This record gives sequence, C-alpha cells and structure tokens, in this order.
Amino acid sequence: MPRISDQRRSQRKQQVYELIRSHAEGGIRTAEIADTLNFAERTVRDYLREIEEEYLITKENRLWFPVDNRRPVKLEIPPEQLVVLYIALRMFVKQSDRRNHLAENLLLKIAQLAHTELSLGDDLQQAAQELAHRPQDDDYEDIFVQVVRAYLFNLRLHIRYHPYRSEPFETIVEPYLIEPSSFGYGSYLIGHSSAPNAYRTYKLERILSAELTTETFVVPSEFPGLEILRNAWSIMYGNDPVRVVLRFAPEVKRRVMESNWRGDNPIVEDDPDLPGYLIYAFDISDTTDLKPWIRTWGANVEVLEPAYLRDEMIGEARALAQRYGWQTTRSQDDGHARFGDLFGG
Repeated sequence: MPRISDQRRSQRKQQVYELIRSHAEGGIRTAEIADTLNFAERTVRDYLREIEEEYLITKENRLWFPVDNRRPVKLEIPPEQLVVLYIALRMFVKQSDRRNHLAENLLLKIAQLAHTELSLGDDLQQAAQELAHRPQDDDYEDIFVQVVRAYLFNLRLHIRYHPYRSEPFETIVEPYLIEPSSFGYGSYLIGHSSAPNAYRTYKLERILSAELTTETFVVPSEFPGLEILRNAWSIMYGNDPVRVVLRFAPEVKRRVMESNWRGDNPIVEDDPDLPGYLIYAFDISDTTDLKPWIRTWGANVEVLEPAYLRDEMIGEARALAQRYGWQTTRSQDDGHARFGDLFGG
C-alpha cells in the first residue's frame, strides 16, 4: 500500500482529534473512531498515540476525551446561521461521490460547536460519517486541494483535463470561481485557460492531475464574477441569450410553481390557449444543462421555443419510444413526432 503524504496524514489525524472533541462529554472508543472515520484501527491507534503525546487527549476506562473537555464551548455562530451552513454542507455531501477529508474536518469542527447547545451536532457528525464511507480517491482529493489553493492564493494551476467527448489535454488555468452544480452534482472551476486563451469551465471530477505553479495572477477587472452565471441555467454560460418557452401540464403545475426560477427575465403565467396549463419563459445563454432538467418532467412538459431545442426533445422522445419497442409516426398536420402506436393509432 503506498505511503500517504504528510499533508494527508496530518488531515486524518486532525479528523481523529475533532471527533474526540465532539464526544467531550461521554468519550469515544478507539473502535468507534475507526468505524466512524472508516480508518484502519491500527492507523487510528497510531494517531491517538501522537495526539496523546501532544497533551490534547486523555484516556479513561477505554474512552478517549479531549484534555479540555470540562471547558464550556461557546457557540459563536448563531444557531439559525449554523442551520444554513448545515444545509449547505449536506448538499456538498450529497454531491460528493468520493471522500473529502477537508469537508469531514469542517463537519466535525462544526459538530463540536453545536453539541453544547444544539441537537444539530449529531446530524453534522452523521454527515461526516456518511462522507467518510465514500470511496477513497487520493488523486481526486489532492486535485481538489490544489484547485482550492490556486483559487485562494491566486496561483496559476497546471492541469491535465479529460473532456467528456474528446482526448485529454494540458493547460494552465487561473481559477476565478469555484461553483457547484445542482445538476449532475459536480463542482466546476471557472477562469482563464491558456490553451484557447479564453474563459473556460472545467469540471473538477474530470481533472486528471493538478500542479500549483509559482506564478500569481490578478483577476481581470472585466471578469464579472458570479454575474457571469446570470443567464446560465446552472454552469454553462455565454454571451448570446436565447428565449426558452416551456409549457407544463396541469398535473405538475403546482410543483412547478414551487421551483426556484432560473434564467433571466422569467415569465410564469397561465397558458392562454390551453386552460390549466402553465407557461414558463426565460432567457438563457446555453441550453446544455437545461436539458437534463427538462427530461425530469417527462411528458408533463413541452418545449415551445427555441425550435432547435424543441427538435432535440422530439428526437429524444422518438428514440426513447424506439428503445422501448414502440414505433413513432409523424403527423402531417404539424410535422412533429407523435406516439400513435401507444394508443393503437
């Protein structure tokens, strides 16, 4: 088994310590620590010995306690704000299909604060344990750390990237933003890329390697920050917005009305032509990450505009019908695909 880096070892030892601090009142056994953090018990014992030598923890009747367990911990974050932070961290845990020690440490630290005054501490600790049992990917975690550091300290980053539909390539990037996506549960780096000498968006999960350089950068004044995503559905942005018009069926009207409206200049109104239906219109710069959302509504949504997006959805509907063994016919009235065979027509 390859030896982990000193930085990773320090992070893991910190996780052990934070977990013990979160059990300041009742203590915690070595086996419980190993199970919660998904570490080998032998490894945990090594960490415990080192932490104990630093006079940070003590052992009583097979239970580990922090040495300052009798000191009251002051909750400096207002409880309501802590809940907001908890929700944000839960979203991070849900979107992470691999382990992330940085997030685990943060969850455990916040749990230690919350335990003294709120029941929320147990939920935070459980979220950390959930993340701890995700598949370990040392390369991904190292890449995540390098990207974050490049972003924090304005350092250029040399990456090797594997696009979804083409061969891997190398480039130097300047991270201006790190942005999560609610569709596909990924995280993205947005900034300047040397390869095309332009702004680019790179999915962190597709970065094969990342190495910090010693070259610093300054975010250009013309970079709009989060405003760059104003016309984006999630991550994909552009300079030429297009008007999208969707029609939702009555069965999902109430649920659609509960949605967080995205896009620019949104209009939500009853359909004047079909009673009970709902029209949702908005401007968007790129429809790439809009299409997965449209698909989630199935037959309860119809794309009216733009024409190219409508044609794409029609093509997908026909392909889906054929996948399930149904034949589609084309209406002579409007030229659009219909599922005539579904009803024996």
